[in-house]
Amino acid sequence: MVGVYLHGSLVLDGFVPEKSDVDLIVVTEKQMTRKDADLLTAFLLDKSESPFPIEFSVLNRNQLNHWQHPSHYDYHYSEALRERFLNRKVTYSQWKEQKDADLAGHVTIINHKGRVLYGAPICEVFPVIPKKDYLDSIMNDYKDCLENVLEAPVYCVLNILRVYLYLLEGRICSKDEAGRWAMNSPYASTVGKVLKRRRGEAISFSDEELLAFKEYYQKKVEALN
Repeated sequence: MVGVYLHGSLVLDGFVPEKSDVDLIVVTEKQMTRKDADLLTAFLLDKSESPFPIEFSVLNRNQLNHWQHPSHYDYHYSEALRERFLNRKVTYSQWKEQKDADLAGHVTIINHKGRVLYGAPICEVFPVIPKKDYLDSIMNDYKDCLENVLEAPVYCVLNILRVYLYLLEGRICSKDEAGRWAMNSPYASTVGKVLKRRRGEAISFSDEELLAFKEYYQKKVEALN
C-alpha cells in the first residue's frame, strides 16, 4: 500500500453527519488480487455505517502514472452497492473492465485540499488532473442532477450550484459552501430549505420551485460552458 487519502466533504469543511460519506482513495503499488478484494469487502461491510457510510476506491500506481479519463480502478465500495456485495452480484473480474469518470473529480479535490491518513505525500502519488477532465467529471454529475432534481432535491440543487460556481469563479467548494453562496440569489428561499433539509429538518418542496431553479441555473451553466 502506497497510502490512504481523504477527500470529499471532510476536507472541504462540508461534512454533515446526517448526510455525508467518509470519502477515501487507497493507492497500491500493484493491482489488487481477488483475495485482497474479498478481505477488503468483508472489512467495509463491517465498518461502513459505524457510524458513517464509507465510499472507497482503490487505484494502483500504474493507473495514476499513466492517467486516462475516465480512469480505470481496481476496486470501489459505497453503501449504494452494499446489497450487491452481500448478494455476490459484484465480482472481482468486473473491476478490471470498468472506468469511473468521478475519479477525475476526486483526485482534483485530493490535490486541492486532500489529507494523507497514511503513506506517501499527495504530490508524490497523484498526477495533476487536466482541467478538461475535471470539468467533464463534474458535468456528468450535473447532467444527472438536471434529470433527478425532483427525486433527490438536496443533492441535486447543491451540486448544480457547485458546478455553476466552479464555471463562474473556478472555485472548488463543498455543497454547503455553494448553498451559502447562493443565499443572495433569486432562489435563496429554495436553497435555504435545501440546507435545512440537509440537516434533517422536515422541509418540503414544490415541483414548481425545483423545476424553476433547475431552468434558471441550467441557462446560466450553459452560458458559461
